[in-house]
Amino acid sequence: MNRLLPLLLLPTLLACHRTATDVDWVRPQPSATALYRVTFEATWSAATHPGDYPVGAHFSPLIGASHAASGPGRFFQVGNLASPGIKNMAELGSNAALRAEINALISQGHAFRLLDGRTAVSSPGVLTDTVRLRLDQPAVSVVTMIAPSPDWFAALDSEVLLSADGWASTRRVAARFYDAGTDSGPTYTASDQPTTPAAPIQLMPGWSPAPYGYFVLELLK
Repeated sequence: MNRLLPLLLLPTLLACHRTATDVDWVRPQPSATALYRVTFEATWSAATHPGDYPVGAHFSPLIGASHAASGPGRFFQVGNLASPGIKNMAELGSNAALRAEINALISQGHAFRLLDGRTAVSSPGVLTDTVRLRLDQPAVSVVTMIAPSPDWFAALDSEVLLSADGWASTRRVAARFYDAGTDSGPTYTASDQPTTPAAPIQLMPGWSPAPYGYFVLELLK
């Protein structure tokens, strides 16, 4: 027998006995776009915030957009002045101007899709809508007015839902609360006190550590 034959057959025999752990693994590529359900769970109540919970507490309809993690697609930022759309949303619960601003960002390629809820909710309560993201615009921002209040709003700010592992299947994020810098009223029910000149948007200082609500993001497809 040819002594070289076993040596020649060895690579073939080894290949036949390779297991799944021996095979090079290729990470699957995420879908080009992803549709998410966005739910705002408003938990603000007399039980969570005794002593300062106002009569008629509610949140305005959700509005937001998918956009890049940074850059001009972000329609509000701490340290910047509120746009007319953010001002009207935060003071009046009116989304008309902000809707126009976001649609302008979309037409310019700075944002991808509009999230446009049409109903308000008493707190505690739930608001839900959907928004589509894409690979180059994988972040989502959403705002809703805290009411009654001078110019305070709740927001999800530039939450990125794409990682090296693909699109996140679900995420629950405590809402953050902001002062739009356009009204200086010190309490929920204070009369209008326009801030002149307007101040930059800032996180609300000194608020109770109990959450006022959560944003829940769920991948649909």
